[in-house]
Amino acid sequence: GTEPVTLNDAPVMELRVPALAEYVSVVRLAVLGLCGRLPLSYNEVEDLRLAVGEACASSVQRAAKADCPTCRITVTGELDEGCIVLTIRDDVPLPPETGPAGSLDIDPDFDDESFRISLMQLLVDEVGIGEGADGGQVVRLVKKCEQGRDAAG
Repeated sequence: GTEPVTLNDAPVMELRVPALAEYVSVVRLAVLGLCGRLPLSYNEVEDLRLAVGEACASSVQRAAKADCPTCRITVTGELDEGCIVLTIRDDVPLPPETGPAGSLDIDPDFDDESFRISLMQLLVDEVGIGEGADGGQVVRLVKKCEQGRDAAG
């Protein structure tokens, strides 16, 4: 399937935080810790942290619109063959007008969500967006960790 092979079949990192803006920095810090053991340049780590921050910001914005102070974001980090896979899940109900899950189409009006998707696509090697089993959003980010990449990222 599409699920990455993990060490001992378990995520290397799992973090669950409230879907509130003040917790996005906590998630970004955890990603920094996870990346510390990987062959990534400083710029690649920062790109990954920014992409995770954008995925979390989407959850935070939707939670605020849904008036859901108890909504949560769960971030898992897994190491696959030569890459890191970060999955950002939330339990914020998706509004019915959002269209089909998994759509990476850019809105012609280029709203905040379209900007976030575009930015994530620029920052990491793969982006997948879909609807989770609990009705929230799932964002999957993949960054390749190849030895010998230049420092410019």
